[in-house]
Amino acid sequence: MNSYALGLAGSWLVLSLLLVAAFAGALYYYRQTNPPIMTGRRNILIALRTIALWLLLFALFEPVLTLVRSSNDNPKAIVLLDDSRSMIIPDKTGDRREQMRSVLSANDYFNGIEKHFASFAEKTFLQKREEIDSLKFGGELTDISKALRWSSDRTREENVQAIVMMSDGNFTAGNNPLYDAERLALPLYIVGIGDTSEPRDMAIQPIIMNEYGYIGKSVPVSITVKSVGYNKSADIVLSDNGKEIARQNIQFTNAQQNYSAQFTYTPTEKGTHKLTAFIAEQEGEMTAKNNSAHEFINVEEFKRKTVIFAGAPNPDLSFIRRILEKEEGAEIVTYIQKQGAEFYDKQPDAATLANAQAIVFIGFPIQSTSVQTLNAIEKELERGKPLLFIAGLNTDYSRLKQFDKYLPFTTLSSKPQEFSVTADIKTSAMASSIFQLQGSENTDVWNRLPPLFRTETFVKAKPEANVLAGAKMNSTVLNEPLIISRTLQNSKSLAILGYGLYRWKLLGQAADISKGKTDVPDLLEAFVNNSMQWLTIDNDKKRVSIKPVKRRYAVGERIEFTAQVYDPALSPLDNAHVEVSVQTTKGIKKAIFQSLGSGRYAASMEAFKAGDYSYKGSAAINNEPYGTDEGRFSVGDNPAEFQTLTMNKRLLTELAERTGGKFYTVEQAKNIEDDIKKHSRFMPNTVTKTDEITLWNALWLLGISLFCFSLEWLIRTRSRLV
Repeated sequence: MNSYALGLAGSWLVLSLLLVAAFAGALYYYRQTNPPIMTGRRNILIALRTIALWLLLFALFEPVLTLVRSSNDNPKAIVLLDDSRSMIIPDKTGDRREQMRSVLSANDYFNGIEKHFASFAEKTFLQKREEIDSLKFGGELTDISKALRWSSDRTREENVQAIVMMSDGNFTAGNNPLYDAERLALPLYIVGIGDTSEPRDMAIQPIIMNEYGYIGKSVPVSITVKSVGYNKSADIVLSDNGKEIARQNIQFTNAQQNYSAQFTYTPTEKGTHKLTAFIAEQEGEMTAKNNSAHEFINVEEFKRKTVIFAGAPNPDLSFIRRILEKEEGAEIVTYIQKQGAEFYDKQPDAATLANAQAIVFIGFPIQSTSVQTLNAIEKELERGKPLLFIAGLNTDYSRLKQFDKYLPFTTLSSKPQEFSVTADIKTSAMASSIFQLQGSENTDVWNRLPPLFRTETFVKAKPEANVLAGAKMNSTVLNEPLIISRTLQNSKSLAILGYGLYRWKLLGQAADISKGKTDVPDLLEAFVNNSMQWLTIDNDKKRVSIKPVKRRYAVGERIEFTAQVYDPALSPLDNAHVEVSVQTTKGIKKAIFQSLGSGRYAASMEAFKAGDYSYKGSAAINNEPYGTDEGRFSVGDNPAEFQTLTMNKRLLTELAERTGGKFYTVEQAKNIEDDIKKHSRFMPNTVTKTDEITLWNALWLLGISLFCFSLEWLIRTRSRLV
């Protein structure tokens, strides 16, 4: 149904009167002519002038023509087809690709409803009907969430009222699809492809290790192996850049699926190293494509100068300094304050602070700390130096407020009333490198720490901070943080809001050794070393950071890089020239970064062949070298699609139920089209489109008026009218 409306900026009555006046004026003007002309020619001149004046008057009132068109838009469906590599896995149900094709054939490709076909893996692509049979099933990752968001975008343009999805349900990228499915507000009709029973297989899970390490310093490497259907032993081999460095033999049984192997890696060379865990292919194994996994680690030389400020001589200072001095290549400078503003031995100087990689407060500052000392420290913290804060009985929190910008907490109130607490380590914090131990179950060990002391100081963790541990008083959990970390714009800080850390050694390890125990971890030493490593790692590269968006790319995927450039005070720099070079088999490929603002840059390259690649990046300011960064990434070596070999029926069923759709097995899928048509939402939608045409500034309108005036002038000239 179509309708039209013509609107004016003024009154129709006024326009009508002006039009009548224009016609009357034209009649009056040509009532007598000199010389006299024929009546027909005079009528033509009257008509031309009247039309020209009418068009001008019409335009002056700014007419707008409104067209309203209504039509029925038939309901449509989107058919999403999983095009990832996991769809080539054969299992007890047969070839997954053939299962999908059989479902499509059984439904005659859904000829009874209007639809769009799309394939999805790490990205989603619209597919033509004739392209469906030629899907390659080569996607390196499965992002179901992205496919659902792509479908949501189509609903804004068309009357999409149902989504059909065929997949094994194992997403290896993106968010949990349940959230996107609920926001989509459309029924999902899902066909589960694959078997739900575990096949006979061994798989190396992703390696857990630190991203950075130091030459000569041990790094724990945790490897998990999943075994189904094997009752035998096998070796797990760990290699560094292709060279075997360790192996462990594990006895697998049918009664257990997941096995953990702990390795210790001690790098000997600087650079980016590729650590690979591998287990040999076993007889009758479903696939060998998940028998290895790799991870990259950036190895640096260990050179660390630490400046410690202590409010007074105390046991924490002695124990912590002794731990830090054990590290080869470490330089420790200690400033211990007297009761006044002076320090024992020597006074802080600007040169020592400027050369420090980290600053440590132990019961510092105190009430008598001078403003000059605080200002000198603040100047270095402004440059991005990491800060470790350990509370003390006499810590002056009013003076500490000068460093509030760099601390992970804000002080609310403080009283020097002392009491005893124990650390309540958060479960989520166990993944942090600060609590990593070699060969120990972290949770049980850390939550048996001896008690510390703290004052009645109440703080609030900053929004960007991470509370690693709370405090407990006897068995009562206090609503107060004890250990807090923060990373903000590449600046790190760690705060321990208690003191007496030496008790972790004297009442922990030392007490156990006195009872005859030998294999007891030194938790204080581990905590201090891990904390300092977390604070100072990659400190020299803060000003320039160049990294690939991902460590592992799929074959055919463009390689994308990001960069960040900061000045010495960690303020972003937007005027840098940043470029990156990648060594390939065909030579060096280069890319120039584009500035995104706020010190961020981006660049991309064409897809590479499968393999490992190293890159070197550099930044220059005003044609002067400013900083460099380097690393490695891989292409095509991603076993993520083969980590889970069964269909995730639970997820697929929940997706269907939460959206008001339905889950089908391959055998039940013939009913999909009928179920879609029966759904109450699957109906035509009336689409109303409104178009407004502004006639007053249309060139053709003014052109006709000008033509009428010109033709009138021509006739008058030929008639020799005065």
